Amino acid sequence: MFAFVLGFILLTSGLWMQTTAEYMIGDCNLTYFISYGQKCQRQMITNLATNPSTNCSAEYQDEKECLRDHVAVCLGREYHGHINLVANLLLYQLYHCGNVEYKHNAIYGIVLKSIQCQREAFMDTEICWSYFRERLNANRTDPMLCREYAIAKKCMAEKAKANCQICDRLRRDTFNPFCPNDTDPWLQVNDCEHKFVASFLGNTRPDCRSVEVAFKRCLDKRFLTFCPDYARKQRLKDDIQKAVTSFLRGRRFFCSQDINFRTIDLDIKVRPLFPCNSQFLPEMEKCALPLRDAYRLTQNITAAQLCRHFKTAVNCSNDVQATNCKPLVTFLRTP
Repeated sequence: MFAFVLGFILLTSGLWMQTTAEYMIGDCNLTYFISYGQKCQRQMITNLATNPSTNCSAEYQDEKECLRDHVAVCLGREYHGHINLVANLLLYQLYHCGNVEYKHNAIYGIVLKSIQCQREAFMDTEICWSYFRERLNANRTDPMLCREYAIAKKCMAEKAKANCQICDRLRRDTFNPFCPNDTDPWLQVNDCEHKFVASFLGNTRPDCRSVEVAFKRCLDKRFLTFCPDYARKQRLKDDIQKAVTSFLRGRRFFCSQDINFRTIDLDIKVRPLFPCNSQFLPEMEKCALPLRDAYRLTQNITAAQLCRHFKTAVNCSNDVQATNCKPLVTFLRTP
């Protein structure tokens, strides 16, 4: 029974365990239990991405049936009474239509204690999914869905890791039907961006120069993984960083307004990283300026005020990218 309760949490948030140990979930080994269970959410998301005649409600019903059927096969007769419990708990973290809310009970409390998780892993998941869902409902061909689905999954993964001790051994599923090659874009680069922005949202105001140095070191480490020429050619290195930071928000939002260049001036290998017209950079600067000024000039700005400025700047920059850039097709993809 312990192996079963240990394992079913691993399906959530697009995560799976990195371990050589082989647990059995009823009649299924852990690898099969997780990989096949993930197909239920993958199929729902794929259908929403590719089939304009379907809708979320219909796909969610199929996702629930798929998951329950899979859990039933694995648990078999011995754990037949736990099928709905396991499936329902998993559904709190899988993608849904916005009307799923975690309701704690004594049985869930016992299960969560067994798998060393806090109930917060399953609560308020709407925070992660809402922005992606809004864009999906508005336009299923929106090129920003590639990025927003990746961010939503990352949010869910971080939520699981923060509230479940076993989740520090997990890594994220990169399947994304809204992106080229069905793969999340730039996840490793986004980690650098996340650290950069987080450094400005604390109680102290860091020096931009020191934070930018750390940011560039982080980029260097990530790019060396999948670009062999990155370390050998200084111009290529400079141009990649230039193109990437034009999309990433942190440096522009908090530090610099000098992110400006012409596509024709980039190395020919780097140009696919910047599929935007000449209006993109000046329009991005218009989005960033109010936030940057508020952060620099207002010493007593509250966290709530900064949050509002930041949200406005993010929404503005998303619209600018959607309007002025083609869907990003890049050779810098997470393996």
